[in-house]
Amino acid sequence: MPETHFTVERTGPNSLRVTLAGALDSVAMEIGLQTLSTEMEGMAHGDLLMIDQGAEWPSLGAIGVELRHWPQMMAMLHQLDHVALVTHNQIFRAAAAVESALIPGYVIRSFNDVASAQKWLAEIREDA
Repeated sequence: MPETHFTVERTGPNSLRVTLAGALDSVAMEIGLQTLSTEMEGMAHGDLLMIDQGAEWPSLGAIGVELRHWPQMMAMLHQLDHVALVTHNQIFRAAAAVESALIPGYVIRSFNDVASAQKWLAEIREDA
């Protein structure tokens, strides 16, 4: 079982890298969402590289934290246009496909490896 973490790194003016592992509890989710909010300040039409390093479903407490921060999370979504999700988890891939289909102007694409995901995001930045 991987060590639980939720890390956020600003990699460019409008680019983020998030890595997730383990089952997040309420404390890890609160810290992760606060960090995400801080790192996203000033972003517009951004992109996100999200890397699953063995993430599991979060605890009920972590889901409660997400629900408490729902308006803030929806505002953050509007700052992003493209998400590259690196995961082998078919449930996460399916959830990402549904989210991408339901939110206009928001594209989530799943990848098997980081290099392919980074290449796709770079191509989108070049076309912008």
